[in-house]
Amino acid sequence: MKTFLALGRYEFKNIRRDKMTGFMAVYPIFITLIGAYVIPSAFNLFDGNEAAFLTTSLVIAIIMASLAPMLGGAMLGFLLLDHKDEKTLDSLRVTPLSLRSYLIFKSVYTYLLSASASALVIFGIRILSGESYTFMGQNAFRDLPVSGILFYALVGGLFGPLFGLLMASLAKNKIEGFAYLKSLGILLLVPVLVMVETFQDIKQYILGIIPGFWAVKGLLESASILQNEANLPAFMYFIIGSIYMLIMIGLLIYLFQKKISE
Repeated sequence: MKTFLALGRYEFKNIRRDKMTGFMAVYPIFITLIGAYVIPSAFNLFDGNEAAFLTTSLVIAIIMASLAPMLGGAMLGFLLLDHKDEKTLDSLRVTPLSLRSYLIFKSVYTYLLSASASALVIFGIRILSGESYTFMGQNAFRDLPVSGILFYALVGGLFGPLFGLLMASLAKNKIEGFAYLKSLGILLLVPVLVMVETFQDIKQYILGIIPGFWAVKGLLESASILQNEANLPAFMYFIIGSIYMLIMIGLLIYLFQKKISE
């Protein structure tokens, strides 16, 4: 336990020294400002029916909610690939901390950053945007309940370590890591398909193979958005998403360990 606390203090101090970690600490503010001011201003530049703008605002809400965990995961992925390139993980063999314990610590650390960033972005846009996202009497951010946002952040934050471990397990080095970051970025957009009518009935569960689907769908269901008889209660989406992603994280930690030992 003392080892984990020491690592936690080191990571906290490292925020001021490491550029990537520092970026992780400030980027939620940047995204919040874009979501609260820049995007609503863009709406004013175009004429269109409010139904289209409402749909667009829901898509933006989903993407903004999903962006924080993905960026947190990218930070973890590149950190692990950097260790892999420099073979610094081998030094853990002569310390009391095992590779598995180190990966668990970094996953928890990334999760906390991702969950906090998700909550900050959604709450920030909700507060600062005012009525900018109100169309046809509905507001994509204001209509999200506080409990739904908090549960989304707690569950959706798990996608951060999952994404980072997946990227680090698939890529052999940082160059491949950038390639995988681009290709795996599609995972950010797949949950948006819940907006398509085809995936609003029982076929929505086809999207369930994508980990981010469950948290996003739980968030929308908590606000009674896209109601359908095939929908589960919001808490069930959150529970299934948590179990699914925790299992995936465990498997990816095992896979990364195996890759390092080869």
